[in-house]
Amino acid sequence: MQVLILVATVLSLNGFLSAGDILDVKGGFSHLTGGVPTGWTRNRPIGWDDEATIALNPIDGTEKQALKVTSQNKVAHLYFNKKWLAATGNKCVIKAMIKGKGEGTLGIYTYPGGIWMKTAFEATEEWTECIAEQIIPEKDPAIDEICVVITAGAGASIEFSDVTAEIAK
Repeated sequence: MQVLILVATVLSLNGFLSAGDILDVKGGFSHLTGGVPTGWTRNRPIGWDDEATIALNPIDGTEKQALKVTSQNKVAHLYFNKKWLAATGNKCVIKAMIKGKGEGTLGIYTYPGGIWMKTAFEATEEWTECIAEQIIPEKDPAIDEICVVITAGAGASIEFSDVTAEIAK
């Protein structure tokens, strides 16, 4: 399956997170800079979907905006420009409000070693909360950073809002 990947990594002010820290990883979906939300970067691995569109849409009845990602037939990636430190055994809980059509996932990508751990969802025309819980596995060398990953599958058009991540106790 080909997917559109939105990757967010975050660093607390003191350089690390402890259990119970909650992070707002929505990237401040308030402005686009260079075609992506401020603070985000397009990752261009092999197979990047240069035709994917990224937009900010107002959410009816609120002052918030949602990040709308419409993918075509190839993979596309976005990531937040900071790092989020984690350790083996940490439980990461990612939540997002999702609306649209198509398949996507919420999850994490670990460093070093690159393990992608994800939970799949099917977007609907109604705002729905999606939750993914991932436990950082034991690995050699030890995992010390994670990225929060949001995907929209090929041909999907999905809006993301209120994205949060937490290192749960």
